[in-house]
Amino acid sequence: MMPTIFFLLFAILPITCLMETTNVPDGCTKVNFASFLNTTEDTLAKILGRYCLLVYLNMYPNGTWIGITGQGQVCKVCCVCEDTEGTFHYILTKAPNTFPCPNGKCNSKGKCIKKKST
Repeated sequence: MMPTIFFLLFAILPITCLMETTNVPDGCTKVNFASFLNTTEDTLAKILGRYCLLVYLNMYPNGTWIGITGQGQVCKVCCVCEDTEGTFHYILTKAPNTFPCPNGKCNSKGKCIKKKST
């Protein structure tokens, strides 16, 4: 039994090294990156990923980006990048201008502006 445990421990170690992750800020959640990219359709995560790439173009220009919302923070996007070495980078940023939020749209300062009643 004990040799099996040691074997499994050493078998899993390289896999965990391949999936290195930087610190995940509040407002972000660790993701299964591949599950967001397994479709040819444009998804919200992919579209926000293009936004994240534009915002952080100089940080990881050769990485693959996705953007995630819905972690309880209005007008915030969690940008997740997998760089060329397979490391995941998480950055919380403001949502795009005019991105929908409860009863309104996000502004350029990352605040939800409520729609005016007509």
